[in-house]
Amino acid sequence: MTNKGVPTMYNRAILLYNIKAGQDKITDQLGDIVEQLAPHVHEFTLLQTLEKGEAEDVCSRLGSEVDLLLIFGGDGTVHECINGLMKVEEEKRPKVVILPGGTCNDFARSLNIRTVKEAIAAVLANHSKKLDMGQVNDRYFSNFVGVGLITEASQAKEGHLKEKWGKLGYIMSAVQSLKDPTSFSYSLQTDTESFEGEAVMILAMNGHYLGTAGLFVQDNVMDDGKLDLYILKEAGFSLLKNVYNKSRSDTAKEWLSQAEDIEVFRTNSLKLTTDQAQLADSDGELYLETPLDVVIHQKAIEWIYLVEE
Repeated sequence: MTNKGVPTMYNRAILLYNIKAGQDKITDQLGDIVEQLAPHVHEFTLLQTLEKGEAEDVCSRLGSEVDLLLIFGGDGTVHECINGLMKVEEEKRPKVVILPGGTCNDFARSLNIRTVKEAIAAVLANHSKKLDMGQVNDRYFSNFVGVGLITEASQAKEGHLKEKWGKLGYIMSAVQSLKDPTSFSYSLQTDTESFEGEAVMILAMNGHYLGTAGLFVQDNVMDDGKLDLYILKEAGFSLLKNVYNKSRSDTAKEWLSQAEDIEVFRTNSLKLTTDQAQLADSDGELYLETPLDVVIHQKAIEWIYLVEE
């Protein structure tokens, strides 16, 4: 169900912000946000997260007590918040909007929100819809979970590249990871099929973007109870170039289905085991290992999004 209309009046709202997210000065924008949105909120609370895990705790404790949750931060802050919100009874979860303040802001991009200004416009336009959320083992994700190359890129991103280059650092680290990819043996069970073999990356996507790059956006919806599953068998610079170019073309879906080194499936669940424990990346956070048990929760959280004109 999609809700839309004139700006609504919210009884209670929390603006949760991570002052350390990204490279922009978040505090410089707080005044504008409050000035424009406060007229539409009866009780407006600002909460700064001071340590890792605090956003998740706040959302799990207070999520049922507010009508609107504003997340001002990056993908890591969003990841924490959805893990807190998924602990709240479904009918008591608030509407959620992301005010992008991180490096990549990938899930916000899936909602057509790339700037704080666009996020404010989305709230005022009052367009919202319930979207799927993924679960991997006992944790939740909004955008993706993966093993292999994706974790290598994220590990490199956490170092000096991210600090110096921001979102470009993610791309640079991904290119570096392709120089000498490490393959692994896997066994995978989806809701309909079983696979096994060698791969350099296995990626389950719910969102549209990864490292700011769109992944075949036109064919990916986020409320159908399905994940897009990518199995990358080999890697190299030629493959990277082809993926980058073809993913932006009108024939992306046809090319992807014919690519020899990539298998693509749609599934509502999967079980992944590997010959040796593999570090898993969930929304850019590295704290899980295989085996992975992944399911999708259809239309679990209502998100405010921006309608593209």
